[in-house]
Amino acid sequence: MFKAIATSLLWLTSLPVCIYTLITYLFSYTLVLDHWSAGFVMMSLPFAMLGCFIIAFTWLFIRPVRAILPIMILALGYPFIKRTIVFKDPQRASNSLSVFSYNVFGFYGDDYESNQEKAKKLMTYSIDYEADIKCFQEFYNIDDDERFQTLMPMLKENPYFVSNKEKWNPGMVGLIIFSAYPIINRDGKTFGRRNANGYLMADIARKKDTIRVINIQLQSMGIRVNKVVSKVEGEDYEQAKKEGKGIISSLKTGFEQHSEEIEPIERLINDSPYPVILCGDFNETPYGNAYGSIRDRLKNAFEEAGNGFGFTLNRSPRIVRIDNQFCSESIKVLDFKTFSDVKLSDHYPILGRYVIR
Repeated sequence: MFKAIATSLLWLTSLPVCIYTLITYLFSYTLVLDHWSAGFVMMSLPFAMLGCFIIAFTWLFIRPVRAILPIMILALGYPFIKRTIVFKDPQRASNSLSVFSYNVFGFYGDDYESNQEKAKKLMTYSIDYEADIKCFQEFYNIDDDERFQTLMPMLKENPYFVSNKEKWNPGMVGLIIFSAYPIINRDGKTFGRRNANGYLMADIARKKDTIRVINIQLQSMGIRVNKVVSKVEGEDYEQAKKEGKGIISSLKTGFEQHSEEIEPIERLINDSPYPVILCGDFNETPYGNAYGSIRDRLKNAFEEAGNGFGFTLNRSPRIVRIDNQFCSESIKVLDFKTFSDVKLSDHYPILGRYVIR
């Protein structure tokens, strides 16, 4: 009697989980709903798939025939597994193009005195790393302050640059692209009042080819999971509840803003006469609307040539990949790396190597 009731309850639980997983697929595959609530659904996709996996595994030991439904649904979601984990061997080519992308956290300009050694190492690493193209988010430079004279040293190896700042004032961070090859056209826009968010475009003439490089940073969701954890550990559950509500509110605002911010970036890709390489800080997981929208137009470098999970956040919740590189179909991805051993910023740097075909 008890076994029959437990089996029935498990089946009643299985159906909603399977249906919900199908809904997350629908949103993530088709972007059918242009609303902030879709962002929450899409973000829950890996948890929905995990639920399906647990249900399928359980039914295999109870009544195997009922495991067919969750297994079929998991099979439908195979492309999303590729967004999460891949194992690819790097390839080599003599004419490859290297693109380095890094959110440098303003070189700790807001709290330099407490982070002097880390800030100096971060600047040295960013300047010395050799790449044909370097894209930085939250870049910081002050010409008349020797602590933050970061612009000029970068130009020694990459003498061409564009930024979304005409003048780097104290406390002002932004986007910048450095190139070893001439820049023949540029465009850019800052989102809202925060200088860090926006996009920057550079058309770069490399030998006989011209490519369009787009550097972006979308609105931060403002999520600080460690605050909730610290409140729970301190048994301050009321404050933890408030922090949790704040995270939900920040996510809602972030999804709304990302929906607006991604539109001009889509136009830059659609209207480009050249192959495109796009990189930057999405402030969003690979299951979100912005990621899916760009992926409809370009292929993701991590998915093509990455290894492992590729997590890029050096703070809580850590197990997310929010920094990305994308490229046109006509560009071959040879290799993609996340430097998780470089713990100098609150993000890890990423590098893609490409061949323009």
